[in-house]
Amino acid sequence: MFGHLKPEDFVNLIEGGALPAKRKSHLDSCSRCGTKWTSMLAMHAEVTSLAADIPEPDWTEFRSAVRDRLLSRSMQRASAMRRWTGWSMQPGAAWALSVFVAVALTTGAFLWNRERTSSPAGVLEPLPLHPAVESNDADTVKAVWSQTALFDELVQLGDAEEEQLRQMIASAEKGTPYRQ
Repeated sequence: MFGHLKPEDFVNLIEGGALPAKRKSHLDSCSRCGTKWTSMLAMHAEVTSLAADIPEPDWTEFRSAVRDRLLSRSMQRASAMRRWTGWSMQPGAAWALSVFVAVALTTGAFLWNRERTSSPAGVLEPLPLHPAVESNDADTVKAVWSQTALFDELVQLGDAEEEQLRQMIASAEKGTPYRQ
């Protein structure tokens, strides 16, 4: 059995369409579908009789009423903004002002920290030299600076090797043994 009639079948019947023979025989034999069909016919008759009594709205008056309400709402929003701030601000101006404040605060913080961390006289302190260079022994200085192969090898280190070297140097500076 295919079941009861679907809403589409009832709409087709109201609009004057025909049902297949099986469904038409089901409508005649099923009390549930028959009751639903008679109630739908009664409701359809009432709605169509009311349609003649309802006048067509005046669309020009409706459009002007909608336009007036929308304009009054926009004016209320604008006046509320002026009351709250005391002046009218456009969205672009608000965005520009916020960017300016953010840049000003960031620059001020940067300059404040730079001023606090720089040396008091503003002069950079020299870096300590290698002991051989401080001794001014020409042969020792040549020996130290001729070992450029070491620097070439340092440049070719990978990320993992570079991190391991940094850990080794940090542990040597602390005076603790390096452990992998």
